[in-house]
Amino acid sequence: MKNDPFFWFKENRIVIPGVKEEHFFVHITDTHLDAIDELSTVEEIAKVEYQEELWAKYKKIFADKSGEPYGEPQMISTREAFDKQIALAEELQPEVLLMSGDNLDNMHPAGERYLAKRMGEYKGRFIAVPGNHEDPSCAGVWEAGVHTIDFDGFRIVAVDNSRKTVTGEDLAALKAVCAEGIPVIILCHVPICTPLCKEIMKSFDEYFYIEKGTADENAREFLELCESCDAVRAIICGHTHGYRDMEFAPGKPQIIGGQGHAGAVDLLTVAGK
Repeated sequence: MKNDPFFWFKENRIVIPGVKEEHFFVHITDTHLDAIDELSTVEEIAKVEYQEELWAKYKKIFADKSGEPYGEPQMISTREAFDKQIALAEELQPEVLLMSGDNLDNMHPAGERYLAKRMGEYKGRFIAVPGNHEDPSCAGVWEAGVHTIDFDGFRIVAVDNSRKTVTGEDLAALKAVCAEGIPVIILCHVPICTPLCKEIMKSFDEYFYIEKGTADENAREFLELCESCDAVRAIICGHTHGYRDMEFAPGKPQIIGGQGHAGAVDLLTVAGK
């Protein structure tokens, strides 16, 4: 699978002092899965066909904008692309498959059924957050609220910021997790834009990130917590449909995955040095 020309890879390394072993993760985002099945209505089928036609156009637009691979191998349906991504993850056997939102193109019954089925069959551990195209929960795939997976010397914390904000409840839960002092890697959908990474983030429209100037108080608190809290060491996210790797605060990387339905895959190592 790794030699399949559909895929293109970025290797990322997050260093957290005190981590004793190397930990390997696969990160995918923005797979925008559309699906139909025998229960789909005529209207649902028409909408999926329309969305697939749109993505046939916009995948190339996003790829060209970010200078990323796009050719015949990427000209496949979102369902084919999603199946390839899951098969690759099963082959690579990461400790956890990280899915940072817009897993579905929109919340549609056949897509939800197919996504739940495929992730139920997935031979490994995964954690997913919703994107701006999705609801806060999707049975069997992700749930509302802040979720944590602990490892040796760090933890991955899944946070829903898909509406360019977080709920008051989730913000309080994230603050409580960070207060424990264990190094945190945040998995979310929408990137943040700080003075340190402003030049890179401004290559995207402001629709694609959270910035300090936002009028949303919870969004500002989330950004400031990420930027200033010593426990927060990195952010893994998506939404932009273009890969970027930058520091949003000194020593704190923000890794933004490319469009998964066009073959983008992040290979992520977390280690002590």
